[in-house]
Amino acid sequence: MSIAAHPDDIERWCAGTLARTIDAGATVRLLLVTSGDIGSSDPHATRDTVRAQREREARIAADRLGIREVTFLREPDGAVENTAPLRGALVKWVRCWRPDVLFTHDPEYPNPPYLSHRDHRVVGRAALDAVYPLARDRLAFAESEIACLPPHAVHAVWLFASSRATVYVDVSSTFERKLAARLAHESQTADPTTLAERWRRLAATTGAPLQLAAAEAFTLLHVD
Repeated sequence: MSIAAHPDDIERWCAGTLARTIDAGATVRLLLVTSGDIGSSDPHATRDTVRAQREREARIAADRLGIREVTFLREPDGAVENTAPLRGALVKWVRCWRPDVLFTHDPEYPNPPYLSHRDHRVVGRAALDAVYPLARDRLAFAESEIACLPPHAVHAVWLFASSRATVYVDVSSTFERKLAARLAHESQTADPTTLAERWRRLAATTGAPLQLAAAEAFTLLHVD
């Protein structure tokens, strides 16, 4: 399971790794906290039209990666808060989907430091709060509909966009799918050729310390 702030976040940081797990037989599901509804410079766009377009693009991208399911919480883009209702929604989907492993943003040591998107930091923190201890504790949210869902313990969390990453995944075999998924977000792509060139350089730079042609990097947390 991956929890991300915006429709094109996983493509940037973990899509190659998710594609590898799918190729190995895993089922992957994606929970998007916002629909990226302020992500447009079109003077005629509205938040509703941007939301609809970006959700459509996210589904196309997920299909290209082989992701089983995409769900949108539709929190306000650019204004996500780590509230009890948000944590409750995250707990609900963790208990419904029951993942062994969860991918999300690094809230404590984000990359880039200082200038990382606020939604990324907030969503990462809320996701970790949901994983530990709320989703596993039977009495958490006992007064709500979530109480009817059995508790679930996530075994590991892979933090992407982390400035302290120490785990590297070779994504050479899945990089083209990662790139194709990113290019599905047409509303966020001014120049596909330039983007592809930049992403190839970034993947090579990330993999260089381990002599990998293309890599993604993570901070790994063992929860249990």
